[in-house]
Amino acid sequence: MKQLLYCVMDPKKFQEDESIVGVGSQRIIFLNGSDLCAAVSNFDNSETSFDVTSMITYHNVIETLFERLAIIPFRFRTLLNNKEEVLAMLETKNHDYKQLLLKLDGVIEIGIRLVSAKPAKDNTPQKNCLFKRPFKDSNPGTSYLANRKAFYSTASWIEDQKKEFSELCVNQFKGLFVDLKSEAARLPEIQNRRDLMMISIYFLVKKDLLQRFRYKFQELRGVTPGKMLLSGPWPPYNFVV
Repeated sequence: MKQLLYCVMDPKKFQEDESIVGVGSQRIIFLNGSDLCAAVSNFDNSETSFDVTSMITYHNVIETLFERLAIIPFRFRTLLNNKEEVLAMLETKNHDYKQLLLKLDGVIEIGIRLVSAKPAKDNTPQKNCLFKRPFKDSNPGTSYLANRKAFYSTASWIEDQKKEFSELCVNQFKGLFVDLKSEAARLPEIQNRRDLMMISIYFLVKKDLLQRFRYKFQELRGVTPGKMLLSGPWPPYNFVV
């Protein structure tokens, strides 16, 4: 029977719960091996499909377990062929999973999304950088290079903005997170607005620092151009490879 994998945890910190029900109304099974525990459920392709209801149930199981202890959450639709494969995985990944659980102990994932538009092209390059103070320089050569920078391709501009915004966040939330990851992408045209981008930054935040993090976010949103959204807390999906 195929096994749908939800997460991996330390069995010494968890008491099994037979009341948790997973996708397809299947009871969650806790497989112990190599000093680790995997939460799985039986999955039959002929009886259960990967639909929206299944996805919601899947993530509800993960959040239920995440409220109790540190876990390594897996992505929706992570299937292994049988229980033996699950136990073999725990054996093979034993060291990596244990190290990751140490990193994830006591932390939550918080996400920040920023949506902004690329300024219109003109001869004022400082408008092309959203997060730096206006550039002033009387040197003609420096000014020329700065002017050329105003005509970056959208892709290059987005990458630069991601870097600048990430650095801004590192300074703003200094001491409030243990790790971060960032990504950026161009968005489709919305209501005749082109060259829109979205920067997403994910933080691992200690649970007891969440309120301070939210306060610092409000400060940042007040001085940053574009629309910003704070989401979470979540299980640390973006910090699990």
